[in-house]
Order: sequence, then C-alpha cells, then structure tokens
Amino acid sequence: MPQARLTLLSTVLVLSVPLSTLAQTRRAASAAASSINTDDRVLNAPYSAQRRFTSVATGADGTTSRTESGGSEARDSQGRTYSAGEREWTFLDGGKSVLKSEMLYRIDDPVARTETRWDSTSKEAKVIHFPKRAPESNGSGGGCPAVCPGIDDSFFDVQKLGHRVIDGVETDGERRSYTVPAGQDHNDHPIVVIHETWYCPELKIVILESNNDPRSGQTTNELVNIVRGEPDVTKYLPPADYVVNDVQVPW
Repeated sequence: MPQARLTLLSTVLVLSVPLSTLAQTRRAASAAASSINTDDRVLNAPYSAQRRFTSVATGADGTTSRTESGGSEARDSQGRTYSAGEREWTFLDGGKSVLKSEMLYRIDDPVARTETRWDSTSKEAKVIHFPKRAPESNGSGGGCPAVCPGIDDSFFDVQKLGHRVIDGVETDGERRSYTVPAGQDHNDHPIVVIHETWYCPELKIVILESNNDPRSGQTTNELVNIVRGEPDVTKYLPPADYVVNDVQVPW
C-alpha cells in the first residue's frame, strides 16, 4: 500500500499563519457563530472572480520554493455564495512521489438555509439544512461583540494605507505588523511579521491579502478577473450523477 504524505494547498489553509489568524479573529468569530445566518449575508452586491493563492517559502539554506493554487468564487444578489478550489497532495508509491489533485465545491445559501459541499472524486454531495436561529435573549444578535475577548489591538502596529484600485475596484488598505523579540522563536535577531489587507467596501470582500513572515515565507491570497453582476452559477451545481445526502442540523 502506498504511504500517503499529504501536502494540502486548499483555500482555507493558505494563510494559516500566526498573524493572519490573530488579525482575522473578529471576522472569523462572527462567521463561525452561525454557518447560515441571514443577518450576515451581503445583499445586492453580486460578483464573480478567480481566486489565486501563492506561497513562497524560504528554506534554512536560503533557497526558495514557490507553490500556486487557485479557484473561483461568486455571490449573487440574495447573498448566496459559491466557491470552487483546488486541493493537491502527494503520496509515495513504490518510492516515487505521485501528485494528485481534486476540486472542492461549496454553496452557502442563506435563503434556503443550506450548505452544500462536494468534490470532483467522491460522486457524492452533502446538503446540510440549518434551522432558523433561536432569538437572542439579550437582543444583541449572534457573532462577535464590539471587542472580542482575547484580542488586544495594542499587540499590533496598525497603519492605514489609503485607497488603491485593484483589478478595477476601489479598495482600502491596512497593514498590521508585530515584532518577535530575539530569542523568542530561536531567532538571533528581532523578526517583523507583516500582514496586509485591501478591502473593497462596494463588494464587501477582501481583494488582496498578504502575509510576510521571515520564518516561513510569504503568502498571497488575491481575487482577479472580478466581474460585477449576477454570476453564472451553473458551474457550481453538483453533477447529475452524484448521490445527494441531506443532513438536518438539530437545534
């Protein structure tokens, strides 16, 4: 049996570095409060685009390696979101490294309160049905409070970068950085980690995001070929020969 050695390049893992995780905790906490939350959906801001991920890692000997992966995403006027991303991995077969890949698809539908997932290899699609969210007793709604516990903005040096047009859309930039003191992570000298985001108020999405950490390298997550307007969602539908499994989430 071949020995498996996974190297995932999926969309959700590309920017899983310390600063990125800390910097996005507010946004992630709000999204995680309810996978399907009609209060959080973005209305009347449809678009479609390609997503591109780039990672440049620096080895201990100073050599660099570059990996790229991509996908596509869209949102319609009712706030439904669609995404398709590539996952790659390698495994050893007879002493040889073999590269495999598959496409991962997801539809979040806050109108029907469903989440649909499938991939290009399993011949199976899972549709998760969410119940309506129970009313909040304090009337505050779900998600993250104004200041999330455990996040201290004074940890970061925050710099507003002004406005910039990226791929035809207006964005606002912000740079957050912090310094790792010498000796804290086996480093001889202080290390400055920089996380930068360019957010589009019109579409309410991050267009360009990068993280530069001298210990691990640089990662970039960007939207390209952005098209405003209702997307063609036919490419995000499960194939007709797939088995559809419905799952009801209880209260």
